[in-house]
Amino acid sequence: MHHRILILASSLLLIAASEPPQDVPVPLPKPDQHEDTKPEKKPEEKPAPAPAEATVPKPEEKPITPPAADENKKDVEKKAEEPAPEPVKEENPEELKACLSDLKQLGAEFREISPIKGEENGCGIASPIEISTIIPGIKLEPKGTVRCETALALARWTKDIIVPTAKIAMPDRNVTALNNASTYICRNRNSAETGKISEHAKGSAVDIATLAFDKGEPLVMKPRDEDGTVEGAFQRTITTAACLFFRTVLSPGSDATHQDHLHLDVLERKGGYLYCR
Repeated sequence: MHHRILILASSLLLIAASEPPQDVPVPLPKPDQHEDTKPEKKPEEKPAPAPAEATVPKPEEKPITPPAADENKKDVEKKAEEPAPEPVKEENPEELKACLSDLKQLGAEFREISPIKGEENGCGIASPIEISTIIPGIKLEPKGTVRCETALALARWTKDIIVPTAKIAMPDRNVTALNNASTYICRNRNSAETGKISEHAKGSAVDIATLAFDKGEPLVMKPRDEDGTVEGAFQRTITTAACLFFRTVLSPGSDATHQDHLHLDVLERKGGYLYCR
């Protein structure tokens, strides 16, 4: 018995004298049951504002193509679609000399003027004339600028068709003037924005709006296909016969752009084809 007590006492002394190892962590006391063990909520952090130079533009602030640039692009595309302008046609010297001589023999009054060149879209007349009297007693009002070939066709038509037909239809009246609605003007056909150049732009066409007489009212050019009067018959006769002198004749009512005048031109076509409406 005494032996056991001695051994127990020796063991207690050894335990009391020993120290805990240096590398073993000392246990921490358990938190109080009443404390909130949840981690503290950190204050919300506001995002730092981006530098001014790094501001991203809003969708509506995106660069917009200036309207002028769009218009220029459209103009370029439009010009690419248009046919190349035709050069101003030079007159054959011998043919021009003969034309001017024939025009003088018919009694026309005119003067040769300076060439019309350098205008846009190929407009111009190489050897223009300004005609004021078509044949003796019948004027072109106002006077017009055309090629000699156009003036000669107008003079021959007036002398050979208009005067004798008027004597038959209206024997007591004499034609005194043809009202010029249009001669030379730089534009496209039918004044369209695109397309081919008008024969007016080459001095090869003349538009007649009315015929004046020494008595009574002028004959107004208008659609007369169903007109049963003498005036109607007279207009239909002279416009039909015009295609014997001109290569294109568009009577009033022939299309939407020719309702109030007679169009005449000397456009050359293959095989001598005539366009008469």
